[in-house]
Order: sequence, then C-alpha cells, then structure tokens
Amino acid sequence: MGAPQGAARVTPEIIKSAKLLECGCGGKMWENRMIIKKISPILSPTGKEEFFPMNILVCASCGLVPQDLNPDGMIPNEFIRKEDSN
Repeated sequence: MGAPQGAARVTPEIIKSAKLLECGCGGKMWENRMIIKKISPILSPTGKEEFFPMNILVCASCGLVPQDLNPDGMIPNEFIRKEDSN
C-alpha cells in the first residue's frame, strides 16, 4: 500500500541522525506500560461502566512520563514528570 501520495517518508538516514528522546531524569530508555481508565455509565456510550486500557511510554529509569509525551493531557498527573515543561 505505501505512504499516501505527497507524504514524506522516514528513511533510515533520518532515523540515524535523529536525537534520542531524553527524560528529565536523564533516562533514554523507555518501557511500554498500561493504565486502565474506568468510564462511568453516565458517560459511556453503552450506558454501562466501561474499562478503557491505554498504552503509555514511561522512562525506564524513573517510571514517569515526560510532559512532551502527554500533549492531550489524557495521562493522569500522578504519572507525569513535573519538571518537564518544554
């Protein structure tokens, strides 16, 4: 299928020259974790309590998420690294 017409493709050269994402604690390794949000029956489209799993990336060193990885604010504040504000 390929990339949409006119879309730029990320090449191996671009990846090699890209800067590593660094956490505020200095960590550069990341782990996949999952949180589960409970949706109230009042807000649920089914009218029943729903559980919504969310995959998140956390720093392997400190276990927190840099603010840069939470642009929409969906991850609870208790998991966000506070000093990351750029």
